[in-house]
Amino acid sequence: MTGFIGEYHCKLDTKGRMLIPSDVKKQLAPNNQDQFVISRGVDDCLSMYTASEWSVVMSKLRKLNRFKSKDRKFARMFQKGATKITVDSNGRLLLPKGLLSWAGVKKEIVIVANVDLWEIWDRKTYESMMNDDWDEFDQLAHEVMGESTDAE
Repeated sequence: MTGFIGEYHCKLDTKGRMLIPSDVKKQLAPNNQDQFVISRGVDDCLSMYTASEWSVVMSKLRKLNRFKSKDRKFARMFQKGATKITVDSNGRLLLPKGLLSWAGVKKEIVIVANVDLWEIWDRKTYESMMNDDWDEFDQLAHEVMGESTDAE
């Protein structure tokens, strides 16, 4: 399979640990099941990358021109707070408190597949965002996916 799928509702324990859902584990290659990189998402969520996908992202960042202020600023902002996290012996990930606070993540979370990464959302924030955005989905689908450039 290429890319991840699914939406999973979980809870954080009092220390900020989450148990990786078994359906998420099944989608991970064996070499990507023990360590992740978690960072601030573009929206009000956290982005969780496998080690392999983080390498792909870092390769793209290395191609930026460090002499351009826009490129430096983006790289700095994108990587702010990025943290390597490792699965413990009980199959849990300890999410950094600073990142949880930044994303407003409380106890109930939603893990959402987004192509090649996982987004971690506070449940209420996610549900509100999805309800608000759903009204625009038809137009968005047309704008993003509706125009075919393939010749028939």
